[in-house]
Amino acid sequence: MKLIRRGASGDDVADIQQRLAALGFNSPVPGVFDAGTEASVRAFQQQRGLITDGIVGDETWDALVSASFRLGDRMLYLTRDMLAGDDVRELQRRLNRLGFECGHDDGMYGELTADAVRDFQLNAGLTVDGIAGPETIDVLLRLHRAHQASSAAALRERASLRRATRTSLSGAVIFLDPHGDTDRPGFRHDSGVAEHELTWQVCALLEGRLTARGAHVRLSRGPFNTVANEQRAAFANSEPVDAVLSVQLNATTSPAAHGASARFFGTEAQLSARGRQLADLCLDAVVAATGTPHCRAHASTTTMLRATRAPAAVIELGYLSHPVEGEQLRNPAYQRILADALVAGLIAFLTRQSPA
Repeated sequence: MKLIRRGASGDDVADIQQRLAALGFNSPVPGVFDAGTEASVRAFQQQRGLITDGIVGDETWDALVSASFRLGDRMLYLTRDMLAGDDVRELQRRLNRLGFECGHDDGMYGELTADAVRDFQLNAGLTVDGIAGPETIDVLLRLHRAHQASSAAALRERASLRRATRTSLSGAVIFLDPHGDTDRPGFRHDSGVAEHELTWQVCALLEGRLTARGAHVRLSRGPFNTVANEQRAAFANSEPVDAVLSVQLNATTSPAAHGASARFFGTEAQLSARGRQLADLCLDAVVAATGTPHCRAHASTTTMLRATRAPAAVIELGYLSHPVEGEQLRNPAYQRILADALVAGLIAFLTRQSPA
């Protein structure tokens, strides 16, 4: 979709405002994307763990649509294009707490969730069809064990942090996601170079280094094609992957902002422990190698983090809008330093060894 931001007006803006209002975010002028609407969009983005830029793009729009569904509003079942929404997330959360394993409550009705629904229906004496319809949901809503806040998947994931499974990168399958593409170039440096060009350059360097160490690297896109976020996540899920790393850059209206940050999947109810560890290790390695400020790792629900099954992290290498850091990010020598740092972070994650 086209980006909708301050200054826009019309039915699309009115639709956004109505969805925001239903969630408790007010917009003072109906149909006009003014400062008040931008503030509401930012507040919503912050609440949902999205990039807080006040602009409605694909990620924010999908989150607005998902947030409009409550458990019981519709029947939930397995489809080729998976149903997604807050109602699915609430269904998963309740099933997990009752011991019917859905994995992370990612808000997507996939095979694991359908199997958990069937298991619940079998144990509850209901028709076993994998469809969360009115009867199944009614029984589920009457059962609640809030003290079981951690699902079996979360417990297994935390336990896996203590186990080393590799001694090197040899044989590891790593999925690299250079942010942006030709249709969605992302942020731009004052020179005109776009984020998607720079993230590709870093990922190309990273691919070479990982391949030389025996890893099998998959890239979400090439240097000139366009791939939707959902397709990237589906590609990452198409084979056993040990780690997913999305490489991004940042920008802001303030030229003083600089530093590296990271993101991992997390909601108000749970987070990916392995994703958080991957984010922390890669971020620490980048900061140690470059000396850029450490802007910490944060929970997020963006598509690459929410929809991928493997441990996933987003690493934001710096700010294109900073006069010094922006120039560094364009420098091939600096890009090589970044690629080496990310290799160190991935080694530390996959082998449980401390970065050198």
